Amino acid sequence: MRKILFAVIGCFSAICAQAAQIANLDYVHKSIQQKWDITIPIKADSPMQAANMKYLLTAVDVANEILNGEKTTDYGNGEFATLQAADTVATIQAVETLVRKIDKGPEFTLTTTPDTSSFSFSISAAGEFVVDWGDGTVETITKPDTTDTTYTHNYDTANTYTIGLSGQATAYNFSKYTAAISFRVGSNTSAKETNVKKIASIDGSLGAIFGTLTRSAYNQPQFYETFSGASNITCSIPAKLFTGISGAPAEDMFRSTFSNCSGLTSIPAGLFAGISGAPAPLMFDSTFSGCSGLTSIPSDLFAGISSNPASHMFRFTFKNCSGLTSIPENLFGNISGTAQYQMFEGMFMGCTSLTGPSARINGQYLYEIWPTYPGWFYGAYIGCTGLSDYATMPTMWKTDDD
Repeated sequence: MRKILFAVIGCFSAICAQAAQIANLDYVHKSIQQKWDITIPIKADSPMQAANMKYLLTAVDVANEILNGEKTTDYGNGEFATLQAADTVATIQAVETLVRKIDKGPEFTLTTTPDTSSFSFSISAAGEFVVDWGDGTVETITKPDTTDTTYTHNYDTANTYTIGLSGQATAYNFSKYTAAISFRVGSNTSAKETNVKKIASIDGSLGAIFGTLTRSAYNQPQFYETFSGASNITCSIPAKLFTGISGAPAEDMFRSTFSNCSGLTSIPAGLFAGISGAPAPLMFDSTFSGCSGLTSIPSDLFAGISSNPASHMFRFTFKNCSGLTSIPENLFGNISGTAQYQMFEGMFMGCTSLTGPSARINGQYLYEIWPTYPGWFYGAYIGCTGLSDYATMPTMWKTDDD
């Protein structure tokens, strides 16, 4: 790597100097954008300001972090990060040679059940993706559009397979009831259930493949029913599953993502750590509904959510999670403002093992923060008779009608 850096610095020799011009910040950023299709914000008063080597190498570090989902280089603090002006030749060489996406193998993997003879999934995102089907077959998918498309592989022998997926989405489909990726696919409900139940375990990051886009009005992926009905998954959700996703949530973003995954054992802390800001309609509607194997909820699960409520935002989120034993303080972030239609409807309905207090935000019960709006909180705690405040909470929070 030092040889490459020396080559970049070498462009300040007399020969290179004759062919190059001093690069401004706009030139540095546009060079990265044109080569790698990523946008790095300019941190200066004017994009026409001359770039020095420290700025150029720091921009390279940021580009590598975006491409790889983590910090991989520190050129901006190295010996070559000087205040010497960066010219156009050095800029191009740095972008071509120092910015790189590291091949770390599949970003996301799943293991199938032992009797798998075929497997399918669908993608409704544009981009280039690589699928290792686990039997020696590797398929490259070049997808120019966001049409929901199903990919199927047939195996010569029914067996257990580890399927790997890597790549990078470049655009998303925002039609209703679509997902950037889903394993609930088939011609009818029965076929969808059969396919998704072939998943025995999952690992890695979907967010590294289907991450937040920087240059799109529809910049967030949706995971509508991605794993819904995958009852044979008998493990924890991977901690980094959505790493690479950040910013405000989108409508339907995690709607029914894990619904009826009854074998899931735990939710990792920080699962939605990148999500922050104002709620979106239906963002966590039925996300964990029917996950009866869960016994606890991390206190920071929705910590970044704040501002005014949105309709259906936490409707049925933990419905029929009968193994849950308590509700963490401030689980629902720091939401305040005018209540919205069905925002907490049935959120803990059927969670019959709950004890301790019902949900609170900054020490106040939800029904104290929103004491009116009849019908918008119906059934939030139906069957949760073990809650310490169950007897005194308003009727509409624990019944189907008021």
